[in-house]
Order: sequence, then structure tokens, then C-alpha cells
Amino acid sequence: MLKQIKCNLFNQSTIKFHAGLNVVLGDDEAKNSIGKSSALLVIDFAMGGSSLLDDDAGAIKVLGHHSYQITFEFDGIPFYVTRSTEQPEVIDVCDSNHVKQHEISVEAYRGKLKGLYDLTELESSFRSIVGPFARIWKKGEADPDHPLGGSPKEKLSAGVARLVDLFERTSDVSVERAVLQTLQDKRILMNKSMAAEIIPRITLTKYKSNSQLIKANAQAISDIKDNFAGAITAYEALFDEKLRAIQQTKNETVNKKNLISARREKLQRDISGVTPRLTANIALVAEFFPEANLERLEQVEQFHAKIGKLVSKELKAELELLVANEFEITTAITDLDQKIKLTLKAKGTPTDLFAKVFELKEITDKAKEENKFFEQKTSIEDSEKACKERLDTIYDKIFLEIETAVNQKLERFNTKVYGPERTPSQLRIKNSNSYSFNSPMDTGTGKSYAGLVGFDLSMLLLTRLPFVIHDSMIYKNIEIAATEHIIRILSSFKQKQIFLAFDEAKKFNSATQNTLKAQMVLQLHRDKLLYTQDWRAKEKRT
Repeated sequence: MLKQIKCNLFNQSTIKFHAGLNVVLGDDEAKNSIGKSSALLVIDFAMGGSSLLDDDAGAIKVLGHHSYQITFEFDGIPFYVTRSTEQPEVIDVCDSNHVKQHEISVEAYRGKLKGLYDLTELESSFRSIVGPFARIWKKGEADPDHPLGGSPKEKLSAGVARLVDLFERTSDVSVERAVLQTLQDKRILMNKSMAAEIIPRITLTKYKSNSQLIKANAQAISDIKDNFAGAITAYEALFDEKLRAIQQTKNETVNKKNLISARREKLQRDISGVTPRLTANIALVAEFFPEANLERLEQVEQFHAKIGKLVSKELKAELELLVANEFEITTAITDLDQKIKLTLKAKGTPTDLFAKVFELKEITDKAKEENKFFEQKTSIEDSEKACKERLDTIYDKIFLEIETAVNQKLERFNTKVYGPERTPSQLRIKNSNSYSFNSPMDTGTGKSYAGLVGFDLSMLLLTRLPFVIHDSMIYKNIEIAATEHIIRILSSFKQKQIFLAFDEAKKFNSATQNTLKAQMVLQLHRDKLLYTQDWRAKEKRT
């Protein structure tokens, strides 16, 4: 646990802490800017937090960068560190005199605290576990409707996951959750691949059309085999790897020739100056004005094209190369056709029959390949849905058990604070992405904040949560009588630590005042601030 924090800028240079309730007590006039919230921020800073660095209170701005010497004790063994506001990402590990021995990163420091507080069984980081329960003015975790929030913008799902982890039930869902994540990653990858046209994008309509095509082509091939002499040889020839390779090469070569021919035709149009748009326009003129001199129109357009003469030379060179390539490819196609004919002749198979069967087979194979991707995508989606359903079933059981345990504690807390006639706050976990926390029949502000306190105490009792930090603004919203009961409950904690900022003690009964003074670790008032320098006067002058 935290034993002490020392800073040479503190009025009370060393703040010593103990197990149970630790009170930072303000004055009876509830004066602000005396350091109550700042003291809690320092405690949070000692616990690896960073809200102190936001400097809304002006400590760093006015006092400059400074250091805090921090002492913990776990199982009777002390742990000494120093953390500065100037280099908060580096922690000095020290000896008993706070002389630096070595340094570690703040992440390593948080990991060290996680181990020392016996939280290693939990999946969440140390700050994710304790941060939401440091309910300090302007820090952002004091929303009574969302007690599990790590920040105002955090999704509710993160709070639910944090709760499941605090109750050490993460392992119950981790395997199924990992399977679901894998399936989701596969689905996303497949959708992206389809969008990028790396694999075919197949809809259900296209899948059904392909299925009909596959069936029809299978029947067509069967009919050829049954009704044409020598067809069986043609079909079997498809399984001749050499012959299939030749046909495949031919198909690829034809595609290549088509691309080169299209490029060659475009270059010829560019070089002649007669673009596709010009050709269309001339055709339009010819249709409506037959007597027009079309040759002259082409000459005018060709004249304008001469402006790009230098470019034209380069195009002509490219055209010559394309024509040569086109001739070579045409010759190659002719040679491949001859090889196919000779191979089929040796097998006694008509060339046109083989071509027809091969065409049917290729179209069928393409449709089967497309459908394979659709079936894979459907299988992933179905598996993902089934996994979600299994995970929801596991979560439902966990949520019910957590709800029951927490709500029982809340009911007992509520009875002690308000009596049995008032409705207690209730936790309801709707699913892994949503939860609610409120008092259904009693929605007053004071009741909401009392419920928030009750929730935190339930977490201290039911989980490994090591401490909570409560600022005075929480209790200012709660009725006096209820607060007196709550202080008595807080003082009953003897092992885990509760850090409480509180003021206006004179408003409460003598028992409450005595408890606050007995558990006090720091007293602040307008003449005794947390820090040695007072910047409130500057604020008044501005």
C-alpha cells in the first residue's frame, strides 16, 4: 500500500498514509483552491497517473517542475521511488534515503505496481484497473451514471470488459473471444480483397447464376460425350496436362494480343490526329450534311495535331514496336493452334469438338472458383454468427452472477445509508457493449452520488481493486444524514485504502467529526495550503 509522499514544496513536507480510510480534511468554510483536489492528484500521480500534469490548478505553472518522493510497502517490504513532473515518463527507483539506484519507464513502473498489488491475474493494465476509481475534480471519472468509465469518451464496452476482468472472469470468454476476433479479421480481409478485386466479388444472385451455369455446362459436356463419336476422347483430352497447358497458353497469348492491338489502334489514331471523338463528329456531319467536304475536315484536324510533332515521333517509335510485337504474338498463336491440332489428330479427336469442350470446362471452372469464394465468405459469416451466440451465452451467465453480487452489496449499503424504504442503485449489464447504473425509483442527485460511492465500496469488497480516491464534490451532493452513515462505512475498511478529500466537517455530528479527524492524514485551510506558495492572490488580481 501507499505509505507516504514527500515533496519539498509541501507545507507539510511529508504526507503519511495508513491502511483503510485516509482523509485530506479541508476547512469548515469549504474554501476552494487550498489543495484538496491537488493532494488527490498527487496520490494518483504516485499511482502512475498523469492528470496532475494537466495543471488546471496551476501547481506546475506557478511552482515550476518538481519531484515527489514516494514510499510503498507490500508484505512488510518497502518500495521507494521518485517521480518528477519534468520527466514523468521516467521513474527513479531509490534506496531508503531516496537516493536514485536506477530508473525505469513509467510503463514498467505501472507494471511493477500491478504485480505488487497482486493484480497480475487480470488482463487489464494497472491504470485501466485503478484509473476509473480515482474520482477527482475535473479528472473525468465522477459520472454517477457510468461508474466504470475510464474517460468521458470511452465506450461502454470498455467499462463492461473492465468489470468482467475485475471479477476475474476474462478467462471464461478469452478463448471464444479470440476465435471471434480471428473470424472477424478473416471476414474483413475477404471483404477488402473483394473490394480491391483481388478475389471475385460474388453476390448471392451471382452465386445462384453460377450454380445453374455449372449444372448446365456439366449437362452439355455429358450430351457431347453421349451424342458425338469420339467425344469421350475429347473429354479425356482435357486431362492431358500437356494439351491443357498449350490451350491455356494460347488463351493468355490471345488476351495479350488483344491488349497490344487496342494500344496499337489508339496510337494510330493519335498519330493521324483523328481521335475517336473526331471520328464520331465527322460521321455525324456526314449524316446530316452529305455535301460537306469531309476530307477537308480531316485535314484541318490533322493540321492542329502537328503541334505535337515531337510527341508524335515518340508515338511512332512505340507504334513500330507494337506492330512488331503484334506480329510475333500472332505467329505464336498460329504455332499453338498447330500444336493443338497435331496433338488432337494423334488422339483422333476433332479440333472444334475439343475447343467446345475446353470452353465449357473453362467457363465451369471459373464459375466454381467464384462460388468457392462465396462459400468461404458465407462459411466465415455463419461461423462468426455462431461464435457470437456462444459468446453471448457465456456473457449472460457471467453478467447475471456479477449483477447479483454487486446488487446485493448495493442493497446492503443502501439499507445502512438510507434505510430499507429507499430503493437501492442497481447495476444492469445489457450486453458486452452496454450497461446502466441508476436507482430506478429514486433519481435524485444525492442518491446517484451515494450509489456511486456504494458501487466503489462493492468493488473493494468483491474484487482485487486495491484502493479508491474520492474528491469532496461527490459528498457535497449527498444529504448530511446519509453522508454520516457513509463515513462510518468508509471507516470500517481496514485493509484496502480509501483516499478521501472532505470539508465542512462541522456540519456533521460529533461521531462523524471524530472519525474524520482520527483518519486524517492532511489538514488544509486558507492559511495552510498544500503547497508553500499561494497562487490564489494572483488569480484575484487578474
